[in-house]
Amino acid sequence: MTDQHQRPKGETFSDAAFARRIVGNLSAAAHHTDEAVAERLKAARLRALEAHRPERGTLARLFSAVRAVCSLRPVLRQSVAMAAVVVLVLAGDHWTTTSLVLELEEVDAALLTDELPIDAYLDSDFPAWLQQDSSS
Repeated sequence: MTDQHQRPKGETFSDAAFARRIVGNLSAAAHHTDEAVAERLKAARLRALEAHRPERGTLARLFSAVRAVCSLRPVLRQSVAMAAVVVLVLAGDHWTTTSLVLELEEVDAALLTDELPIDAYLDSDFPAWLQQDSSS
């Protein structure tokens, strides 16, 4: 088939328009046939459509086979589960870090407001330990 066909009146039209015209004529003629002939025409039309489908590449056939074998639902389910685990771990880390920072803020606030004496945080035994360690 060429890209352009001649209409009886000399006007040109594309392959798609030509195919639509043929399909319309065949469909109209098929309404006036008996049931056995209509079934044979339908089967022939399906065979022609199968034969007309363009050949798919090797990669496309491989992809469709993999897609048919492996549905995406289990992958999506696993992805959602993994995302939930990551969110829970990050939330736990955030909660732990926040609680530690709050404790340190309380200690700093107590030191700065003099509610807790500085000697409470000093180790008075440390200089004695240093002298014992250096003498031995």
